[in-house]
Amino acid sequence: MSKNERVPGNTTIAPEVMETIIQMTANDTQGVARLYNNNNAQNGVKMKIVDGVVNADIYLVIESDSNTLEVCKRVQKKIARAIKEMVGMNVGYVNIHIEDFNYPEVK
Repeated sequence: MSKNERVPGNTTIAPEVMETIIQMTANDTQGVARLYNNNNAQNGVKMKIVDGVVNADIYLVIESDSNTLEVCKRVQKKIARAIKEMVGMNVGYVNIHIEDFNYPEVK
């Protein structure tokens, strides 16, 4: 069998795995303090897959000294790339919702 031959069978990826990829990628982005839990998204991610296309809403707390627009663009780009490279699925949209800013403690 050659390397390019496909073995019969299906691959299924649990939604929780996709959410974990999104969470880890967002948390690893410079300027993101943490994901924000709310009624809309458990663990900061609301995701749906429609016809093999991943759509996600990400709820974030951003570091107060960061450029919000740049952080959001980085998160969107990194999440789309991670999903494409790790599971081979296309991304329809990645909406970023800024829920708060993380300000340093004043002493």
